[in-house]
Amino acid sequence: MRALLIVSRFPFPPYTGDRIRATAWIEALMEADDLTVVAPPGRLELVPRGCQVVTAARTPVRLLACALHVGLRGLPATSLLAAGFAWRNAIRAAETVSGPFDVAIVQLARLDPWVFRYLPAGRRILDAIDALGANLSERAAASLGVASAFWRQEAARTARLETECGRRYDAVSVVAPAECAAFGSRAVAISHGTVLGPPASGPRDIDAAFWGRLAYFANEDAARFLLDEVWPAVRRRRSRATLLVAGADAPAWLRRRHGHDGVTVESPLRDRAAALRRVRVAIVPLRFGSGASNKVLEAAEASCAVVSTPEGVRGLPELAAEVELAHTAEELASRLVGLCECPAMADVQGRRLREVVESCYSRDTARRRLLALARGVATAGG
Repeated sequence: MRALLIVSRFPFPPYTGDRIRATAWIEALMEADDLTVVAPPGRLELVPRGCQVVTAARTPVRLLACALHVGLRGLPATSLLAAGFAWRNAIRAAETVSGPFDVAIVQLARLDPWVFRYLPAGRRILDAIDALGANLSERAAASLGVASAFWRQEAARTARLETECGRRYDAVSVVAPAECAAFGSRAVAISHGTVLGPPASGPRDIDAAFWGRLAYFANEDAARFLLDEVWPAVRRRRSRATLLVAGADAPAWLRRRHGHDGVTVESPLRDRAAALRRVRVAIVPLRFGSGASNKVLEAAEASCAVVSTPEGVRGLPELAAEVELAHTAEELASRLVGLCECPAMADVQGRRLREVVESCYSRDTARRRLLALARGVATAGG
């Protein structure tokens, strides 16, 4: 089977959700098949040996034409994040070098308007990851005035595009069953899981941690909620409590919190796996988002205990059953302090979470399921 994977962002290093998902696809399709990846420019030295990459050159002059196309077709503005690249030339170059392809996989609905017409004949999968329309509806509800109106329109346009994609692709893959409805009967839920390192050992000298790409609106909102409301309540109960807030692209306001009230800000986070193995409790105070949180998978892999809002564990039912759930700042603080003051209880929860992620959410399992989907779609067209 020859596979073509088209991604809107260069997948390496994999520090955002879509990049993590793309690397899972790459690992899966490289196991036994010929794979070519079409992507924007990036650090080619990070690409695994044996993976053919064709770069879609930047074409900023096309952005204006793409913006007009978005307006005329009523496409979501977020689709412009994938515009301004020579997708047609790159896809044709990939066909020349490695084709013909048995299956083409397009990652994210925002890429569809710019590549679908150029996809090679054959079978097609949209790796949508999640239902962004629902995510944007939540953002609209939390915004005011002009911002609310903009996100409401963006949510409607995104939902319409997702419905159209559900009809045009042979299959749509998402991370969790709750995301399937937006794409119709051809949608299938496959978690990309997490890479399992050695079981955690050694002291846990950091009480709590929150991490992720910190400029992403849902993560930044969670960080504000944590630092402005949850953490003061924690420090009132446990005056020497320590908190690590880490990840790429920390905004200036967040960096200024470093060194105050037991808070350490690390941006970027250089070694996530090692850092999390020092953390007693992962705090996940997300209030927005869709799909499934990589944070909870990563925390479970490191055997951290987890305190989370329901939004933080959506799409992860087996893990949600084992974490401490809370809704308000006071509830989150109370559960966090309780685990910090009873390390044995935190350790027991962490071990249970590790067992769940090993049995349900390992990257090895994800690779097998992604590869089976690609092969199934490819052979259905034969």
